[in-house]
Amino acid sequence: RQDRVKKDEDVFTLKYFAEIINSLNYTSVRVLDPHSNVSEALIDNIIVDSPKRNILKVIDKIKSDRNLIMFYPDEGAMKRYSGMIDRAFAFGIKKRDWSSGEIQGLEVSGMTEHIAGSDVLIVDDISSRGGTFFFSAKALKALGAENIYLYISHCENTILEGPVIDSGLITKIYTTNSIFTKEHSMIEVIDYE
Repeated sequence: RQDRVKKDEDVFTLKYFAEIINSLNYTSVRVLDPHSNVSEALIDNIIVDSPKRNILKVIDKIKSDRNLIMFYPDEGAMKRYSGMIDRAFAFGIKKRDWSSGEIQGLEVSGMTEHIAGSDVLIVDDISSRGGTFFFSAKALKALGAENIYLYISHCENTILEGPVIDSGLITKIYTTNSIFTKEHSMIEVIDYE
């Protein structure tokens, strides 16, 4: 996940992780929805699996009788996913304290006129404590979103410690079985094929 360094004392962990994988001389390495194209550049013989099939499964599971629109929590996610799913979408612009890395808020941009009265599916690649999704859901609710759902390709167990679970803002979270190993009534695990 750490695909860049910001300070001289930071460790470029992805580089060393890739070196270990590459030293094993695999003929192929399958990766679902990598965090950035830096992974693709560093890992030899990589095959990238698109999350599109999983996102479509989630849309089918939601079965919204309202208009379902997509929400991407930042511009990177918007660029990655908006071409996969043919639906109206909006995206977030995070307000962050760069000295601490803490998210302080989120502004919604894009097709915001579609949000009020609609159900929303937030889509992203990875979550640790879920702060990004908490602020996303808060901003979407303020714009009149009804039910908010979340799909994350890779969900760390630490999401259970973050603000998103107990906030009451998100109806259901969907993730794959890539790294999530806990159980929670709000989280449905989709088998990664």
